[in-house]
Amino acid sequence: MRGKPFISLKRMLLRPSWNKYNLYNIARKQLPSTSSRTLFQKKWTAKRETRAYHGPQLREYQLKNSFQPKLHGVTPSHENKIPIPFMSQMYAFIESRLDMSIHRAMFASSALQARQLVVHGKVCVNGLPEKRSYRVLKPGDLVTVNPISVLHCVSALNTKNSQQASSGSTTSTEKDESSSSSNEPEVTSFNEDTQKTSLTKSNLDPKLERAVHNFSPKPYMALMAFIPSYLEVCFQTCSFVYVRDPVARPGFTEVPSPFPEDVHALAYSFYIRSRCMRQGAVRRQAKRLFPQRIHDPGFFRGPRDLYEPKIKSLKNSLSERYPVRQTKLPKLV
Repeated sequence: MRGKPFISLKRMLLRPSWNKYNLYNIARKQLPSTSSRTLFQKKWTAKRETRAYHGPQLREYQLKNSFQPKLHGVTPSHENKIPIPFMSQMYAFIESRLDMSIHRAMFASSALQARQLVVHGKVCVNGLPEKRSYRVLKPGDLVTVNPISVLHCVSALNTKNSQQASSGSTTSTEKDESSSSSNEPEVTSFNEDTQKTSLTKSNLDPKLERAVHNFSPKPYMALMAFIPSYLEVCFQTCSFVYVRDPVARPGFTEVPSPFPEDVHALAYSFYIRSRCMRQGAVRRQAKRLFPQRIHDPGFFRGPRDLYEPKIKSLKNSLSERYPVRQTKLPKLV
């Protein structure tokens, strides 16, 4: 059975993608009316809308397990009285993931495509290959991506057409060179060093040279063509540095989002409530499982006085209930 489409014009869920249909949804998106809904319905709709844009590559239990209630922000000065949008930092923990950071650095057209690059072994973190898309980057980590795969992900041309065009261009250049060599004598005025360097550069990566020669950006990527301030990107080497975690500033948040702070606040209250309920369920389950550990013979139970009742006789129980003085009573005259 076929599931629901990832980008739908009917549901109008926003996605982190450069697809033209997704950009059309962003252009005509309107906030849902919540006047005739309950508080839980408002929270659920806000969670549905924000999660579709910030964490579509995660399942619901994965997002609940990685949810962090602590929100980071910069303390304002006494002169600056602009409020800080703390609630817009709700999905800041997803921005530190490897797949989402690759998409934010404009090395992949979507978060799912960035995840595919990581799984296929096209990404290295600090010089070592990495295949975990859920890896959380730390400040100072260097991420490098294969340039050929980046050009295939970002370019608008198809790889087959580009290869055919490149093969046709190479054959035409070879014909021109052969005709020129037959008509004109050989010229040996160039230096040998320059010839060696040109040959080594051309023989290094022929696929990369073809991709660069036939590169053309996607036509509808202007809306998503931005780089957040917590990344330092170098397009010549297809690498970037994760400088720091995103924070909130007075009147500004570093987590890119098309939704206002009120919608993020409702989604935050939804996840914080489910987190408290899960913690309470874990505590209750631990209380129920604790007596079973005591009956386990492999568990250290301590001295027997803690868990075995003492066998008392009737005389001892009466003596404890009604204690008798040990000293002798004085004689009456």
